[in-house]
Amino acid sequence: MEISLRVPYDEQRLRRSIRFVLRPSVKKLRIAGLIMTPIGVLLLFTSVFTGTGWLVPAALIVLGLLYAFALEPFMVRQSLRAQNAATRQDYDLTVDEAGFTMKAESYEQRMAWSTIQRVDEQPDAWFLVISKLQALAVHKDLMTEEQQRQFVAILAQHAPA
Repeated sequence: MEISLRVPYDEQRLRRSIRFVLRPSVKKLRIAGLIMTPIGVLLLFTSVFTGTGWLVPAALIVLGLLYAFALEPFMVRQSLRAQNAATRQDYDLTVDEAGFTMKAESYEQRMAWSTIQRVDEQPDAWFLVISKLQALAVHKDLMTEEQQRQFVAILAQHAPA
């Protein structure tokens, strides 16, 4: 059984993949920011009554808000800018019993199913997680219903549980 897809370059899809890979790091940063902000507010509130400086509490509030809300878009933008030009090409994705192949004008990469650490199914795509910083998105809207059924069958056979 073999599934072949033409995957056109789409910056929004690339951003989605980058956000997926960055999600664990961003989650920790958001939690840190959501802890820093109320501590800063509390310290600012107490500094009003005690007459101590307001600079450290204000810095905690600003940094907390940045960590909680502004860091993810910045990290995605920087990651997008750091991508090799080859990632901005259309490519052919072939999935079979042995693994999957990505072939574009400037590269060809073949990976066995054993390289997949886990599969994370989302409403719009399957993310084949290769490492903490690498995942291949297989977008459902590029597949017919029959191809999606075949892909699920291949995943059931070869992907780690």
